[in-house]
Amino acid sequence: MAQGAPLNRFWDFSKRYIARYFWWYFTGFSCVFLTQWLAVSLVDQFRQAINAASAVGATASTVKPYLLAIFGFAALLFVIRTASRLLVFTPGRLAEYHIRNDYYSHLLSLQRDFLSQHQSGDLVSRCSNDIGFIRAAYGFATLAVANVSATFILVIQKMIELDARVTLFAAIPMIIGLVIIQLSIRYLFTYWRVSNELLGDMSALCLAGYKGVAAIQNYHAEPALNERFSVLNDTYLKVQLTIMKNRTVVMPMVKLAADLSVFAVLMIAGVRVLNGGMQLGDILAFLSYIAMLAAPMMALGYMLNVFNRAIPAMERLDEILLAKPNLLPSREAEPDPNTQGAYLVASNLQFTFAKTLANPEPFSLKAVDLELKPGRVIGIAGALGSGKTVLLDTLLRLNNPEPNQLFLNGEDAAYMELDRYRACFSFVPQKPFLFSATLRENLVTALPLKERAEASEERLLQALTIAGFELNDKQFPHRLETQVGEKGVMLSGGQRQRMALARSLLKIADIYVLDDVLSAVDHETEKTIIANIREFAPGKSFMITSHRISAIQWADEILVMANGAIVDRGSHAALIERPGYYQDIYKYQSRKLGETKS
Repeated sequence: MAQGAPLNRFWDFSKRYIARYFWWYFTGFSCVFLTQWLAVSLVDQFRQAINAASAVGATASTVKPYLLAIFGFAALLFVIRTASRLLVFTPGRLAEYHIRNDYYSHLLSLQRDFLSQHQSGDLVSRCSNDIGFIRAAYGFATLAVANVSATFILVIQKMIELDARVTLFAAIPMIIGLVIIQLSIRYLFTYWRVSNELLGDMSALCLAGYKGVAAIQNYHAEPALNERFSVLNDTYLKVQLTIMKNRTVVMPMVKLAADLSVFAVLMIAGVRVLNGGMQLGDILAFLSYIAMLAAPMMALGYMLNVFNRAIPAMERLDEILLAKPNLLPSREAEPDPNTQGAYLVASNLQFTFAKTLANPEPFSLKAVDLELKPGRVIGIAGALGSGKTVLLDTLLRLNNPEPNQLFLNGEDAAYMELDRYRACFSFVPQKPFLFSATLRENLVTALPLKERAEASEERLLQALTIAGFELNDKQFPHRLETQVGEKGVMLSGGQRQRMALARSLLKIADIYVLDDVLSAVDHETEKTIIANIREFAPGKSFMITSHRISAIQWADEILVMANGAIVDRGSHAALIERPGYYQDIYKYQSRKLGETKS
């Protein structure tokens, strides 16, 4: 990393999230400066009180004014120090709030190809650990910077006023201490970066283990997972021990520097006090000033530690926050008021996944042509791995198509604003996802935010009925308020599919895309659902993939896919007459269905 890069990163991040709180910090720093001025003034009052009390003929009334001043300064110091912490700490918390919001909202806007490059646990770690480091930098560490700066300026100035020669000898060990701290920070910067990354890797492994705990237990894979975690944990421990060893050596050296300053003061100023060249209060003031400088020097190590953990954290967060969706600039067009529904056309549509070391020959979607007019239904059949889901994902722009390949109502989809394009679709993926929430909350996810609170129970129940979801009182005693558990664990596979279908049907869309959503239901339920869908949306367009011919045989056109290409197409009646995959699978499923009924 270039020498100026860390400071540039910090400055750029601060302009985005901290510049808006300039007056908070300005007022807070002013309070910090005033706090340190009061602290220095307290020591000076104490020095004068000692000198006055040491004078010949001194009485209690001699030191009384100094005692009253000390009490007044101390009370004011308490109030202003509290205000300084409130003014400096609050922007850090507010910045944390805005960073989290921006991180989460931007993460949702990124495309699948970007997200596939990052582990989910690492993304969670960035949102928790890394943002925590940044909050500490903008709060405690920034306050420490102000404290150190104000303390050094005011204290050194006061020490020089008392005796420049003694100040010089006292400052030499402290300068050496500061150099040691700076060298330590340079050495540890790489280790802090590695530490943050290891935390992300461990979070990713923990999350993966939690998601796949059933498979892990089923295959008795606990030892292998434990071994992987132990390796990461051991590496993290070694990195932390390296950091702690450095601090174990450096911090006592900083303390030694402060003690050497005390020694220098006693050695030089003590002799002068004995010779009458300096008063007792002066040497006590010097010792107090050194104590005031020692505390910031000890905190300086922690402060720089916080900053140097925050800068790699900013770099890791900016990998997400500054990432641009892999989209072409949008070209907004005036909608045609005469257009009814959505007219989707794919012309020579192609897509290839990125090459990786693990996958040097990635799957490709090859020259797909299709036309979906408003109110029409397209079914897609094909063996496992034939490209059905890849085709749907590309049509939905979960995979990005090239220009002049995909058109919606005459507009090139590659240049359409993504939200406007996807607003025309309602999608049920092959593996439906349910939130750990109630049935109602899962259903209304498909609705615009302003409609969710107003969604009537009748509307939700109608969607469930169309999807063939039975809301029986035994399994769902709280009806729509029943919790479904993590990823819908309280529901069967068929119920999760039907729940996701109901959610999709709630959205008012022009094209409903259903990716093998009936694979976990029996044939009678499937017939009921298909009939309900046809009655529910007679003027809507549908694209349906399925391994069951019975689920797509009602489509206006059926596409048969193999190896990412369309190898056959036509109506159900035409395809069952032609030799090929569709005819073979139709005969096989018809025979199996007949055997089951008999």
